[in-house]
Amino acid sequence: MNSVKLIMNAAVLGLASFAANAYAGYNFNFDNAASGTSANNAAVNPYSNVQFLSGFVTADLDADGFEILDPNGQNIPGYTHWEAYSDSDIRVRNPEEYGHGAAPSVSNALDAMFDQVLISFSSAQNLSSFSVQLDNSNFGGFNSSILFLDAAGKTISTLSFDQFANPGAIITGGAVSGVYGIVLGAGKLYDNLTITTVSAVPEAETYAMMLAGLGMMGFVASRRRR
Repeated sequence: MNSVKLIMNAAVLGLASFAANAYAGYNFNFDNAASGTSANNAAVNPYSNVQFLSGFVTADLDADGFEILDPNGQNIPGYTHWEAYSDSDIRVRNPEEYGHGAAPSVSNALDAMFDQVLISFSSAQNLSSFSVQLDNSNFGGFNSSILFLDAAGKTISTLSFDQFANPGAIITGGAVSGVYGIVLGAGKLYDNLTITTVSAVPEAETYAMMLAGLGMMGFVASRRRR
């Protein structure tokens, strides 16, 4: 009986490990440091695989390494991608410094007033949900968007919304797979950022523990029937 209990416990631990590894999340309220602090300071961003950068759109390159442009030297829709500036300097800020009211999370928000923010991941993220809250002002533009990027910096999903006359609005999105970057449009401060992810494939050790436990349970049950 004790052996059966031990085996069942092993199986349960394997399943629990599977659940723990399957879901993860990134949560930011930007309040753990003074206004003006770098968004990549460990007090603000405790995640080693996430960076807050300044991004820009640039032309794709052809097979010879030249930019793909129209006859006027302008970007062609569908032949562009996002990259990050090497000297990015994204900071958290008290929205009241811009006359945008108190931060939704009380102290600070992510400053994208004059430059879009590129949230960069070091590996692919499979999002199950996304949400971010706008500052408490009526300022901002119409037809804004949040972009989700693949490894090449190409847009794979878009959330459209209005910054103007939309104080404190919570912008939400659903599942998007293979995300390497998220672009928050300029003209606003963003707060209470939550990114929930799902592992596409559980770790090998998790499968091994779970299958071993279940297999041993079946073996013991078979012996007991005999």
